[in-house]
Amino acid sequence: MKRIIITALTATILFCLLELPAYSWIFVDTSGVPGIPLPGLLSVVSDLDNVVGRNFRNYPEAFAMANVGGYPIGDAYLGKFPHMFFGASVAIGCANMEYYNEAIPREESVYPAYAPNPALSFGFGLTGGFDILAKVMILSDAMWKPPLNEKTAKLSKFNIYSFGGKIRKNLIKKKSILPYLLGFGGFTISAGVDYMEGIMGINGEYKHNIGNVFINPPGGYFNLDFTAYYNFNLKWRMLAANAQAIVYFDFLWLFDIYAGLGMALTWGSTNLEGSGIGYVTNPLLGTPSGSPLGLIRAKASYSGHPRGFMGLLIAGLEINLWILKISLESMLNISNGEDINVQVGTRFQF
Repeated sequence: MKRIIITALTATILFCLLELPAYSWIFVDTSGVPGIPLPGLLSVVSDLDNVVGRNFRNYPEAFAMANVGGYPIGDAYLGKFPHMFFGASVAIGCANMEYYNEAIPREESVYPAYAPNPALSFGFGLTGGFDILAKVMILSDAMWKPPLNEKTAKLSKFNIYSFGGKIRKNLIKKKSILPYLLGFGGFTISAGVDYMEGIMGINGEYKHNIGNVFINPPGGYFNLDFTAYYNFNLKWRMLAANAQAIVYFDFLWLFDIYAGLGMALTWGSTNLEGSGIGYVTNPLLGTPSGSPLGLIRAKASYSGHPRGFMGLLIAGLEINLWILKISLESMLNISNGEDINVQVGTRFQF
C-alpha cells in the first residue's frame, strides 16, 4: 500500500511539473500553379507560420488562468442559510505579460495572449462556517455574437461554456482591530473544480503582392497578386482542481481587502486549425487577361497544453454599497511569474 501511494504521488508531481510541448504543422499545395516559381510566397507562408506558432504557445496558459477565475468575493463567510448572493463576473486570463517589462528583451512579433471567461455566479451559506460558491455560463452565437464583420475577418462561430464550484470553510471569524476603522475580516480556505470549453471561428480574405517573379511564358518578371480566402477555428478545453487560503480585512464600512495563496492542477488543450485557398493573378497575364494563373491550397494546425501545476498569488478589493458588492481581483501565476488573470464582478448579497 505504501508503495502504491508513493508511486501515485510521484506520478502526480511529475505531471504537475511537466510542461507539455506544443506542436504545429502547415501544408501548402502549389500543384495548382505549375511552372510558376513562388519562393517569395512560400517565404511569406513560412514567416506567417512562425509568427502564428510562437504567439499561439501563450494561449493555453491564458485560458488556464481564465478558467480558475469567476469567484471575486470579499467576504470570508456568507453566513448561515438563507444568506446568499447572485451576480456576474468576467475573468480575463493574460499570458506573456513580460512583454510589458522593458528590462527584458522582447521576442520579435510575439505579443501577450488574452482569454475571456464570463460567468453568472451564485452562492449560499451553510452552518459551521461553510458556504458554497458556483459559476455557470452558456453563451452561443445564437444568443449574442461579437460585432466582428469585416471583409478581412468575420466571426463565424462563438460558443463559450463555463462551469465551476467551490466549498469554503471560515477558520477564523471576524474581529475588530480599530472600531469603525479597521477590522480583521476572517481567514478562509476553499477547494473546488473549474471547467470551461469553447470555440471561435473566423473567416476572411487576405491579399498579398508578390513582386519580381519570373514567368515563362511569356518570359519576363512580373508582379503577382495573391488573394486568399481563409478559415480559422480556435478551440479550447480546460479542467482544474484548485485550493486557496485567503485572509480578509475590512476598512471603514466601504472596503474589503483580501489576499492569499492558492494552487491549481490543470489539464487542458488549445487547438487552432486553419485552411485556405488562394488565387494567383496578374492583370496582363492569363487567358483571358487577368484570369487566375493558378490556385494554391493550404492547411495548418497548432496545438498546445498548459502547465499541469500553477501556484497562485491572489489579491482583491471589494466595495460595499449595502447589498450591492463590486469586486476587483487578480491572480498571479507564481510558477512562472508572467501570467495573470484580472477579474471584475458584481453581485447582490442578502
